[in-house]
Amino acid sequence: MTAAKGEDSEPAMSDNRLLIDAYAHVGMPRFQSVADYEGVMARAGIGRAVLCSFDSSPDLAAIHTAISLSPDKFRGLGVPLGKDREEMESVVRAQLAAGFSGLRLTDEDVVERSWLLDILAAEDRIAIVCGQPSSDSTARALLANFERNPDAIVIGGHFAGVDNPRILAYGPAAMLFAHPRFYVVFSRHGGFPPAAVLTWAEAVVARTGWSRLLWGSEAPVMFWRTETMPEAIDWVGRLSPTPEQRAAFHGGNSETLYFSRPVTIGPLVLPFDPRTRARSFPATLWANGLPVEQALAGRMVHAWLTAGGEGNLGTFIEALLDRSLPPLPEHER
Repeated sequence: MTAAKGEDSEPAMSDNRLLIDAYAHVGMPRFQSVADYEGVMARAGIGRAVLCSFDSSPDLAAIHTAISLSPDKFRGLGVPLGKDREEMESVVRAQLAAGFSGLRLTDEDVVERSWLLDILAAEDRIAIVCGQPSSDSTARALLANFERNPDAIVIGGHFAGVDNPRILAYGPAAMLFAHPRFYVVFSRHGGFPPAAVLTWAEAVVARTGWSRLLWGSEAPVMFWRTETMPEAIDWVGRLSPTPEQRAAFHGGNSETLYFSRPVTIGPLVLPFDPRTRARSFPATLWANGLPVEQALAGRMVHAWLTAGGEGNLGTFIEALLDRSLPPLPEHER
């Protein structure tokens, strides 16, 4: 795409339209509904957002509805689905024809299905790569994409893969991060070891400058780690940006990439129900621990053992929650 010329705290920016979340997950049953996230946006002072799908919960219809009803507020990122190239290409083209701004890709997509990058470049759309774009294989594939497609835009999700900062001094990763059409979303702030992500972020800033960096929340996954939106918004303060750099990071760069020109919305006519091609992938809800009062933890262990101690505590708690929580409405299943 050619670039155009605690939860209730106060918004981080005076004009919340300037605060743009470049990476928010929506889609039931894994993540959150659009309405859920709009409430988050209102409380945090986020004016606009890029809504991203995921291949285990591809609620493409919800994202399409959001960008159709609120094109000034939302942009959408789809996802490749399908049993083979024919299926995958058909569903990708359907999403792009419907007005999605690009696709969320994996390292495997980039390395083994480079034709996805070619489709995106031909349609003047964005590829956001979540995985390890800094790895040799993915970096080389993305550099080859830039060679084939002179106007291609690629964004590395989740800090573009936290790694040893020394790789940004030479080799494929250094060339990729120096490329003027490679951008990086700082998201998943709390999902990495704090010292490692800070050192990596400092090196990325030094390599890219602030004009190719975007802020993303990764909501609601950030909530699984007991993080808050104000913490995610303010994390960049560790890098001491100037007010101008912070404004570019928190919204200006996303405005240029996503919102500086309108999208053309068409009907979403998919060749198959995306739920039938969803990848089975567990939600690592408590990967970093969910702090609870210690007596409650003891009661859960006691109940599990009293019930026979089969499986593991995690599966027991999952079953307990499933029995306790009300079912989702039919249209969100």
